[in-house]
Amino acid sequence: MSRAEPGGHSAAAIPGEVALPLPSGDPQALRLAAGSLERAAACAGATTTVRGTLAPRLDAVWSGAAATAARDEADELGRRSRRVVEGLSPTARSLRTYAAALELAVTRVRSLQRQWDGLDAERALACLRLATLPDPSGVLAAHGIERARAEQALGRARLSRSYEQVLAELRGSGRRCAQLVAGVTDVVFPSAASPTGARVRSVVAGGLWFAEGAVAARASRDAALSDGVLVRRVIAASAAPDPSLDDAAVTQLAARVRAGAQDPVYAQTLLSELGADGLVSVLMAAGVARRGSGAHVDTVRDLLGGFGSLLLTATSHSTQAETDPRTREQLASGAALLADDLVAGLGRVHGGPEEARATGAWLLGQLLSGARAAGDGRRLPPRLARRAAAAAAAAEVAETRDADARLRHGTTLPAGGDDAFASWFDDASRTGDALHVLLDQVGDDPAEQAALLAEPLPDSAVAGEALANSRGDRLTVGEHLVRRWVTLEASGVESHPDLRLATDTDLRRLLQSVSSDASGGAAESRARVMLEVSRTSGHAMREASTTQIYSRATAPLEGHVADWLTAMRENVDRALAQSHPVPADEPSYAAATSRGMQPWLDAPELNAVVGTLAADTGMGLHAKDPGAAYNRLVETELRATRESVHAGHDAEPGVVRIGFFDQAASAELVALARRQDGLNRSALQSLAEAGHVVAEIRSGNLTGLASTVKTYVDGGTTRTAADDLVIAMVRSDVELAQTERDDSRRAELAARLTALTGGSTDVRSSLAAGARRGPALPSAEQLRTARHDEVEAAVMALRDERIQSVAESRMDGLKDRAGAPYPSHVIKAHSPVPDPSPGTSLTPGQAAERLRRSTPTGAALKADVLHRSGSWVLEDVPERGRVFPLVGGDGVERTLVQMPGSVNGVEGRFEWILEGDRITHQLFVRNGKITGVPIKP
Repeated sequence: MSRAEPGGHSAAAIPGEVALPLPSGDPQALRLAAGSLERAAACAGATTTVRGTLAPRLDAVWSGAAATAARDEADELGRRSRRVVEGLSPTARSLRTYAAALELAVTRVRSLQRQWDGLDAERALACLRLATLPDPSGVLAAHGIERARAEQALGRARLSRSYEQVLAELRGSGRRCAQLVAGVTDVVFPSAASPTGARVRSVVAGGLWFAEGAVAARASRDAALSDGVLVRRVIAASAAPDPSLDDAAVTQLAARVRAGAQDPVYAQTLLSELGADGLVSVLMAAGVARRGSGAHVDTVRDLLGGFGSLLLTATSHSTQAETDPRTREQLASGAALLADDLVAGLGRVHGGPEEARATGAWLLGQLLSGARAAGDGRRLPPRLARRAAAAAAAAEVAETRDADARLRHGTTLPAGGDDAFASWFDDASRTGDALHVLLDQVGDDPAEQAALLAEPLPDSAVAGEALANSRGDRLTVGEHLVRRWVTLEASGVESHPDLRLATDTDLRRLLQSVSSDASGGAAESRARVMLEVSRTSGHAMREASTTQIYSRATAPLEGHVADWLTAMRENVDRALAQSHPVPADEPSYAAATSRGMQPWLDAPELNAVVGTLAADTGMGLHAKDPGAAYNRLVETELRATRESVHAGHDAEPGVVRIGFFDQAASAELVALARRQDGLNRSALQSLAEAGHVVAEIRSGNLTGLASTVKTYVDGGTTRTAADDLVIAMVRSDVELAQTERDDSRRAELAARLTALTGGSTDVRSSLAAGARRGPALPSAEQLRTARHDEVEAAVMALRDERIQSVAESRMDGLKDRAGAPYPSHVIKAHSPVPDPSPGTSLTPGQAAERLRRSTPTGAALKADVLHRSGSWVLEDVPERGRVFPLVGGDGVERTLVQMPGSVNGVEGRFEWILEGDRITHQLFVRNGKITGVPIKP
């Protein structure tokens, strides 16, 4: 029963929300908990322990009985861990299932509440109606009121039963989910045990400890364990109501850590005791992610420097000369384990929703910056540095996909002044940039630098598909560095045209290691960078602010790309000669040439790369010359052609290649010009719109102003055909100017090639053959014709608008004289929807094909949603469209196509009018039906 009818009697009026209360629970909190479990499962699943690959790693560094014991314990730890990890995903799914059931129950109960309130309203309305009836005796009113009460009671009983059924179904779903969660929990906790992190570790790892090292290492371990107690006190103090630590506590902790920072046994023991999470807890307790932490700035720096040196020592594979072999093997194994633990936590955000927060990557960057500031010039092991850099890059991408608005570049610690990054150390643009700090950990060894560029980014449940490159493969560190400024821009809400990244210089330094290497790995890195430069350029050219960033951050790489294109001539020629997709056995990014392995790109990719080199990043409504990198490429190709001719070789392949490059450059420059024309047209259209709004405001006509606002809300426009005519006549035509300049450049290029070849090659035919492998472009004459047609269409639209205005004015006069709208009623009652078949030979499918092939003119060119939306649904016309013959007052037979649909949730119909090969009318009519009559609903 509901709360309103404990005894089956109905109350007169009880709100539905009181009678049928909503089920308790927070679906969003359940989903957040599920997401937390899934992230934990993903992080744990990425470790060698859970994957079961730890034992083979131990075999590589241990031998004898120690290796056997370590392998057995590692296998046991893996088995225990997998029991827990394998239950996390089902538990998360169970929580999501219950969240969905809870949301559905809430929705259903809200519906029942509305029905309940409807019953009350119906009863009240019945009583009001009875009160107005003549009833001297009152019998009729009493009978009616009793009947209304009875109907209300029956309705409430029905709703109460439905309400109980909803709750019962929700309780059933809750029981099923609870049983599953309880089953997973029992794997870790006994039934009566309280869940704590220590108990989890005890169940999973209790009783497993690798063999102790040599007796000489016992003192270091004892010291580390003793200091671990001090660290635990710091962590416990951070959990107090006032988590701030005084300067003395942090100073003491920093001094103890620094004293043993160079001892590898001490370092590994302390960090193993703490774990990566414990280390993070210490740093967060010391306030490294917030200002005003309670400790002096220099004290926090000392703490970061001490733990940074400790981390470098613990992860290093080098040991002291007097270390016994057994301990040396233990240290190497511990370094590998610590590295896995460290990398797994770099993408994690530490701190609560209302607290200071930081990612593991930013904290690691601060530790390493602290060690360097304290004079410790050591570096992380190369393999760990590569993995850490890749994990930090993935964390940056994930930051663009989360909902944490305060977290910027890895921390909520505010940056100082105009700095983009926050840091406790000087030069925040470098020391606060975790990825730069990690890249700096890789030295000058070309092999290590090349391996760093080729390191793939790890999985990230948050980043998802954002970790894919232009081919859909996983991004590498090199590719991420190319487009890193795009990633950082995406993490904010505004553009930063003055953004400067230290990693831009890092990338140029690292690329030296692969620029001239003829190995397959280096060639693949070059190919990936070329494709990413092209993709980044396409993104940057959309706005002036991003173009400015690209010019400073990415454009300096274009010189490298031009040189790489020159070196891969054979692969370019092979790609241009192919008329089919790349064979399945063809390498993805590199292919063999006479000069070793070189990048492999197909023709469309080459077109995009060459277009990137040609794109001029300058602004302004005018035609542009190709960029410096493209000119460098062409001049190099011309020199190669000259050398080929002097050597007596066939110059045609080189001319074909240059023809392709020229066409690709022209296509990119024309595309940029077309975008400029579009922006200019939009600006003029906005100016026209603004003029009408200002006119309405100045006239003081509130009705007209309200109508204008409603037009904009509905996606319409206030521009007139006269406005569109003026815009068509005065808008820029950079595309035509660019095409003419490209034609001039091509003619000059042909003349130079003719002089180089001495007439031995049909230069124009070869250039045309190369151009055919690039995008097709309209000629200057075609563009002039199109511009003429645009102006002519605007003139015709203005004429049609004025004719329609006169006709509507006369029709309104006839309606005023006719009086009441009876004729409209008659027409609706006795005029059925016309049969679309008589008078036309077009089927809906044929009409759709004609619509796709025809040219929009006049009003069909208007840019507002109601006019343009018809272009988005042409694929549905064959199935849902209807075709009608339409003969106007001029006797010309036209074709009307109508189709039901909706725009922005508003139902209505789409309609088009075909006249020959032109679309003279295209409109979405709100609330319109299929009538065979245009414009009118």
